[in-house]
Amino acid sequence: ARFFSLPRITDYSLIGLLCGPSVLGWIGERELLSMRLLIDLVLAMLLFEIGIRVNLRWLRHNPLVLVSGLIESLLAFTAVFLTVRYLNYSFEVSLIVATVSVATSPAVVMAMTGQLKARGQVTDRLLMLTAINVTLAVLMAKLVLVFAHHSHGNDWVTAISHPLYQLSGSLLVAYVLAKGFYWLRRYFDPAREQSSLMLFIFLALTMVLLQTLKLPALLAPLLAGIIVKQTDPRPHVWPLHFGSVGGVMVILLFVVIGSSLTLTHFRVGASIALLLVLVRCGAKLLGVLLMGKPSGLSMRQSLALGVGLAPMSGVAFVLTSDVGQLFPALNAELESVVLSMIFVLELAGPILLQRSLIWIGEAENGEKSGGKHGT
Repeated sequence: ARFFSLPRITDYSLIGLLCGPSVLGWIGERELLSMRLLIDLVLAMLLFEIGIRVNLRWLRHNPLVLVSGLIESLLAFTAVFLTVRYLNYSFEVSLIVATVSVATSPAVVMAMTGQLKARGQVTDRLLMLTAINVTLAVLMAKLVLVFAHHSHGNDWVTAISHPLYQLSGSLLVAYVLAKGFYWLRRYFDPAREQSSLMLFIFLALTMVLLQTLKLPALLAPLLAGIIVKQTDPRPHVWPLHFGSVGGVMVILLFVVIGSSLTLTHFRVGASIALLLVLVRCGAKLLGVLLMGKPSGLSMRQSLALGVGLAPMSGVAFVLTSDVGQLFPALNAELESVVLSMIFVLELAGPILLQRSLIWIGEAENGEKSGGKHGT
C-alpha cells in the first residue's frame, strides 16, 4: 500500500495468498476449513450494515434505479451463462457460475467506501445495486438448487421444499435480528464501542442459529438491515463495521479468502476466468450505461458506477462452497472456474473501485486511502 498505492484490501488478499497453502503454507487447509464461521460472521456484519444504508423509499421516487440493478444483473447472468455453456461446461455448472457472477462483493464495497469516506450519487447507487445484486444472487441460487436437486435424482417435493424452507427460515431469522437491533438501540447508546460489541455478539449468536437450522448465512442479515431501515428511518450512527473489533474481522476476512485462493486453481482455470471476468464486468457496465441517463446519471457517473460493480469476493465464495458441499460431484469444475474468477477480482476489484470513486470525485480521502498516508 505504501509503495504501490494499492488499496489495503488488495494487500490483505495478497498477504493471505502468500501465507496460504499454495505459497508458504503458514495457513493450512485444515485451518481454512475451520474459519468458515468467521467468513459467515463478517459477511453477516457487512450485509446487515449495507442493508441499514439501503433506503427503499428512494426506489419509489426513482424506480429506474431498481430497473438498472435488475438489468445489469440479468445481463451479467446471461452473458456469463452463455459463455460458460459455449466453453462446453454442463448446464448445472453454467447456471451456478452465472448465478454467483451476479453478486458484487459487499465486503469490498463497504470497506472501500468506508476507507475513502465516499459520499455522493454514485456511492449511494453503488450500495443500492450491491444490495440488489446480493439479494438476487442468493434467491437465484435457491432456484438453481431446485433444478440441481431434481437432476441428481431427488423428487420434486424435496427439490422445492428445501429452498422454500431456507427462504422462509431466513425471513423469520431476519425479523428476530431486526427486533434485537431495536432493543439494543432503545437501551444503549449506538455511538459507544460497547454497544457495537453487543450487536456484534448478537450477530454471532444469529450465525450459530442459522448454522444449527441449516439456513443460508447471507440472506437473513441483509433482510434484517433492510427491515430496520424501512421501519426505523432515524439515522443509525454505529461506528464503521461496528467498531475496532469488526474492523479487525474485516481484515481477517480478506486474508482468509486470499489464503483460500490457490495458484493451482488459477493455473487450471486462468484463461477461462479472465474471459469470464471481462464478460461479467462488461455486461454490468453495459447495464448501468443503458439506464444511466434515464435514471439521472451523467455518462461519467455511469462509467464510474459500472466499473465500481466489478468486485467479486466473499459472497461468491460462500455460495460456491455451499453448492459444492451439497453436490460434491460439481465441486472440481466449480472451484476451477469460480475461484479463479475470485482470484482475479479479489486483487483487481478493489483497485477498480478505488480508482472509479476517486475519478468521479466522491472519495473524501482521495489518494490517501491506498498510499503512504493511509490510516
